[in-house]
Amino acid sequence: MFTGGFEFVFLLFIAFLLFGPKKLPEIARVLGKGLGELRRASNELKSSLEDEIRNLEREAEAQRRNPALNPAPPYTHEYHPSTEGARDTLDTEVRSLELAASPGELTVHQNGHDHRETAEGEPGS
Repeated sequence: MFTGGFEFVFLLFIAFLLFGPKKLPEIARVLGKGLGELRRASNELKSSLEDEIRNLEREAEAQRRNPALNPAPPYTHEYHPSTEGARDTLDTEVRSLELAASPGELTVHQNGHDHRETAEGEPGS
């Protein structure tokens, strides 16, 4: 901010000319109080952020030490058997629907999707 004492003396001289000798001590006192409060608030914010970071680091370390505390996400091997069972059930249902439909009911349209049509030949959407 300042590179030396000359700039500070120059600013004091300008402030002295602008505010006069009676107002200058009052302004300095108000500025000092404001800077002190700002410094205190800054220190409080810094300490609270450091506390939160330490808490997060402790939680991460605890989770690394004891993985049983972490609930497994749904895509892990823990849920794999139930996923396999659901897939098998869906495959069975699809096969039974395919067998129940007569070959004339399923047609492939230009977009390649199977659509059911009535026996009268009404086009599907």
